Amino acid sequence: MRKFVLITILLALLFAGCSGEVEEVGPTPTPTPTVTPMHSPTSTPTPAMTPTPMMTNTPMETPQATPSPTPMQPTTTPTPFEFEYGVKYKVLVVDVIDGDTIDVKLPDGTVERVRMLGVDTPETTASKNKAGEYGDITDLECLAQWGQNAKQFTQKLYGKYVWIEFDSLAGMRGYYGRLLTYVYYPDENTDFTAELVKQGYARVYVEGTFEKESEYVSYQDSAISNGVGLWGACAVTTPTPAPTETSTSGTCVYILNVNYDAPGNDNENPNGEYVVLKNSCSSSVNLAGWVLEDDAGHKYVFPPYTMNSGETLYIYSGNGVDSTGKLYWGYGRAIWNNGGDTAYLYDSTGNLVDSYSW
Repeated sequence: MRKFVLITILLALLFAGCSGEVEEVGPTPTPTPTVTPMHSPTSTPTPAMTPTPMMTNTPMETPQATPSPTPMQPTTTPTPFEFEYGVKYKVLVVDVIDGDTIDVKLPDGTVERVRMLGVDTPETTASKNKAGEYGDITDLECLAQWGQNAKQFTQKLYGKYVWIEFDSLAGMRGYYGRLLTYVYYPDENTDFTAELVKQGYARVYVEGTFEKESEYVSYQDSAISNGVGLWGACAVTTPTPAPTETSTSGTCVYILNVNYDAPGNDNENPNGEYVVLKNSCSSSVNLAGWVLEDDAGHKYVFPPYTMNSGETLYIYSGNGVDSTGKLYWGYGRAIWNNGGDTAYLYDSTGNLVDSYSW
């Protein structure tokens, strides 16, 4: 049916085209196309560009790697050595400050200063001593010499092990922070502190409080009664008739001290040994022909020497040039026996004037 309709339409169109004049059919001229001139597009001027400055390439530093911080190790504070009363501690003496003060190394390796409890030795310089501090002694030079003697006596502890003990009445430390202890040497039962009092190197420090006070005072009373150590050497005595320069004797010239233990090797340091004489007479004494002798019979004969009133005279074992206050034995080696000896002083007629034993 559709086909039929389509055919009918086509035929109708065909017949419609055939009606009217028939024009001569020629070739249909091809129209010449009008060429519209092409206009070059006017380019809109681009505004001048400000030149971008060239960047100078600064060489980049190679970043250094930041080291990682080493982690802090925890600091451990050593526990201080704890002391107890009634216990004797074995310690090493590493320094001797003076007759009653030493430095010691404790069992934990720390070093402490120890002030010997209950005693007081003289200062080693006269200006630091006080008249009347040691009984009625007013000779401060003599006390200073005995301060040196006390230090020499305590020097034997250097490099040795000693025992220290605290006293609950005194406490463990003094005003200056020093340990306050009794010192025992050469064994833990021998009270070295008491020896300082017994041998006249120290007074009892009655200004303090300590358990052994009455014991120490009894030792001091005995030393004073017997003129031991500084109590005899520095004591105020009734003056004896002053000898003249031609006098051959006089008890006011005496042996003040013997420094028998020289520093180091005694034989290599003979001038580290010396005898100290003191003239407490009111006038001078001529020592020409006087003799100084030891237990072994070594003799030193004094040359002509006038010892002035109040003078202190040193006689050294070694060689040297004699001068005021100093004479030299010239022996060249040690004379005095560290383990015990006696110094004898004779006048020019052979009378024994004084002796000093240790």
